[in-house]
Amino acid sequence: MKKQLIFLFLFTLISVQAYSKVWTISDNNLVVKFDDQTALLSVTDKRCNKVWNQSPLKEKYLVKKTLIKGNEITVSLSGKFPFKVIYTLNSKSALEIKLIADKKLQVENFDFPSAFETPDTNHYLLLTDSEGLLLPVDDTEYPIGSKEERPFFCGGNTAMSWMGMVDKQFEAGYMAILETPYDANFHTQKVDGLITFSTVWQPSLGKFGYDRKVTYHFFDKGGYVAQAKTYRDHIWKKNEVITLRENEKKTPALAKMIGAVHLYVWDNAREVSFAKELKDSGIEKVFVIWNPNHTPYPEVGYDKKIAALGYATGGYELFTDLKLRDTVKKTFTPSREGLHLGRTSYPGQFNELAARTKEGKTYSNNFGHTSCPLAIRPEIIKRVERELKDYPHESYFLDVYQANGLFECYSDKHPLTREQFANEVKKNHQLLTDQYHQFVGGEWGADYLGSNSVYVHGMMTLQRTWWGSEIDNKNTIYYTGNWKNNSRPTQMLGTRVAPGKYLKYSINEYSRVPLYELVYHDAVVTSWRWEDSNHHNPEIWWKKDLFNMLYGSVPLWNLAREQWEDHKVTFIESYKNVCPWLQKIGYDELVSHKFVSADHKVQESIFSSGNRIVVNFGDENFVLEGNVIKAKGFLTFTN
Repeated sequence: MKKQLIFLFLFTLISVQAYSKVWTISDNNLVVKFDDQTALLSVTDKRCNKVWNQSPLKEKYLVKKTLIKGNEITVSLSGKFPFKVIYTLNSKSALEIKLIADKKLQVENFDFPSAFETPDTNHYLLLTDSEGLLLPVDDTEYPIGSKEERPFFCGGNTAMSWMGMVDKQFEAGYMAILETPYDANFHTQKVDGLITFSTVWQPSLGKFGYDRKVTYHFFDKGGYVAQAKTYRDHIWKKNEVITLRENEKKTPALAKMIGAVHLYVWDNAREVSFAKELKDSGIEKVFVIWNPNHTPYPEVGYDKKIAALGYATGGYELFTDLKLRDTVKKTFTPSREGLHLGRTSYPGQFNELAARTKEGKTYSNNFGHTSCPLAIRPEIIKRVERELKDYPHESYFLDVYQANGLFECYSDKHPLTREQFANEVKKNHQLLTDQYHQFVGGEWGADYLGSNSVYVHGMMTLQRTWWGSEIDNKNTIYYTGNWKNNSRPTQMLGTRVAPGKYLKYSINEYSRVPLYELVYHDAVVTSWRWEDSNHHNPEIWWKKDLFNMLYGSVPLWNLAREQWEDHKVTFIESYKNVCPWLQKIGYDELVSHKFVSADHKVQESIFSSGNRIVVNFGDENFVLEGNVIKAKGFLTFTN
């Protein structure tokens, strides 16, 4: 009898493995089903009766074996190459998906897992390619699709390693967090006419390299705020993010940046007398930055005199771009003539400094060729030490690093994976802070740097609708300008009319959301792009200021004396509206954001200090709790 029972048990076990099509794991919140015929998932959120089904995979995979143990399903797949997948429903009701394969396996870009189908048009895609955007899933104009882009690239990828979906009631939805983000991407795409996204894995130096992992979190309430806070909990631990207050202990001058307008000075504005004029006019806090690629240089000792006014001082830097001219051996003799601190001159060192592709070529674009962050470090030290003798900055703005994405370097002398590339960029930031006591910022806001970049210029501008739009059309009212006049580039000092796509997305209060601020407000200070500063589009200057106040981000100006004198009253008014408020909440966590009115014209943000602001983007006054919020105005509630 005992033998018969054992045989019956074994027969049943074999039968389940041989013929079962759906494998189920569950907890109090979710039911996860895996179909071993299609290799697809279905997730049911029992809290809100929402079902998320995966769309068919474009690449065909054959399920070779499926095992289940507790709340874990292990699947062996074959297709273009073999790998194993482990689906784990963890203690927090998150679905962890780990991919395991031979580390030396040669691979190409591949999608897995498949995208979850968007149920209907009653949803938004939560885009994290800049500050944040609610993209209607039936949108036809926003440039989606980033399957081939390198990670953390501002022209077509995400600044943070997550993306999500939320319903239009801002309650239910899901998000995916790339736990291994350096060789990974989100592929935004349309399935049955509605936008969704999948995970794309990229090879590491041509190989599978290491175990890959993406985790899905499902929500029945809380909407985009809950998703951003879930990512905050994850990424602050992973990247050892610290607050601005904690960072200030390492570089005390950082305090002068909090609640200050960020100001790039050009030509005759690079004089101490101009800074004194700003101070006398009531502009109490300014972070002054100048770019040594442009003349005239300020007087030697300029930074000390600016700092004496209570202003923060900084220099623009660029360690990423190489020029072909530097393949030629030349003797470089520093002097105080001309552009002696120019940012892209490495005579005779091009070949030693360039990052290399697998084919031995360089990575290039219209700005130049990309340096290897490991190879360039000795040049960073030389240039910074030479410069700080005459111009003792308190900060460096490192252009491009955070915006250009991660590269693999196949150089024999300094090979790097993308993750190693990221770590070397991080070390270059740490060098400036630890050795030269600089608080450091950069372009855009790729978050692999953690707290090594305490301010970023450009997160408020939606990058994908900035380039390739009407701003490139010369001789139009939209043209962003050029750099032909070295001292007075019209790109920085000119004005233009905001083009249609910019109005529809970048400055549209209906669809903008502060996802980045909900994660990083108390760790990183953000602004608009420097050629998209608050005053560059005069007709919407007021609106950019309101967004700054609502999100707790800073205004950014570009000035020669003439711009200041022509619009002095408006600059002062702008400063007095925005910056005193930012000084109250500059160190705070952004706790919540919500749309107060159905048309999204009236919005509210609450910060961890308890300070609260309500902004009215509309053309009519709005009454809230007995208070009148004026049209195109705001009301603050402070402790």
